[in-house]
Amino acid sequence: MKHTYFIISILLFFSACSGVDSQIKKNFKNTENTIVIRDLTKGDYKLVDAGAQLEYVLEDMMARTIFVIADEEPKYVLKYKILDYSKGSRIARFSTFGFSKSAHGKLQVKVALYDEGQKVGAWTIDSWVKGGTFGGNPRRLFTKVSDEILKHLRGSDLSF
Repeated sequence: MKHTYFIISILLFFSACSGVDSQIKKNFKNTENTIVIRDLTKGDYKLVDAGAQLEYVLEDMMARTIFVIADEEPKYVLKYKILDYSKGSRIARFSTFGFSKSAHGKLQVKVALYDEGQKVGAWTIDSWVKGGTFGGNPRRLFTKVSDEILKHLRGSDLSF
């Protein structure tokens, strides 16, 4: 019995001693799937804040794609501009069960994709929140727009 504990202890000790070493010899850059996101929103604070929120959600969701966000010499440039944003009233949406149009949240964004300086796609995306659990979360507006942008980036419906 003592020998079994001794052997298990030795195996655990040696298995805990591990590492990795690599030698890198390359002279290429993977630039085929690099992208940069540019916010062109200017104007009042509400729109600039919405532009920053959309950029945050886009960068977060970009991890689910083949694109790598890069600052230097990207192959693709994704530009967007917030045209209209209203988060609405969450309490009013909840209390009117989403029937009050003045309480709806809405987001309208114009997006364009450039491949090495040439425009290859442009879209106008509308998103809205009418209700939902406890009046619907206004952050859902940005998630829906980001999902739609990523759908277009996958190659479905690249149109002007």
